[in-house]
Amino acid sequence: MIHIAVCDDNSVALDRIVRLLQEYRREKQIPISWHTFFSAAEMVASMQSAEYDLLLLDILMPGVSGMDAAREIRTFDQGVKIIFLTTSPDYAVEGYAVNATDYLLKPVSRERIFQALDRV
Repeated sequence: MIHIAVCDDNSVALDRIVRLLQEYRREKQIPISWHTFFSAAEMVASMQSAEYDLLLLDILMPGVSGMDAAREIRTFDQGVKIIFLTTSPDYAVEGYAVNATDYLLKPVSRERIFQALDRV
């Protein structure tokens, strides 16, 4: 089972990602589960009691940004895969500093997210 945390402050974007994950699970016949979060701080806090294999993480969010959350996560978890989903290309280089697996620009296409998930 692959456990995924999906974090985005925009409910429409979050719903779209969840629909794509449902399609991916159905088509690939891969057992995956996910938990959704509207804030990066909430997701980071959940990692004290839950273990994820992959984080699908928006960058531009109020409060704690996705990039700040990724930096914090790397202080206690080097293994979790991180795929950033964002409207801004401005943080792509910073993604390397937190060892991100991928950096996808929104709106994320079905093909692009499927490719990223296949690599994970």
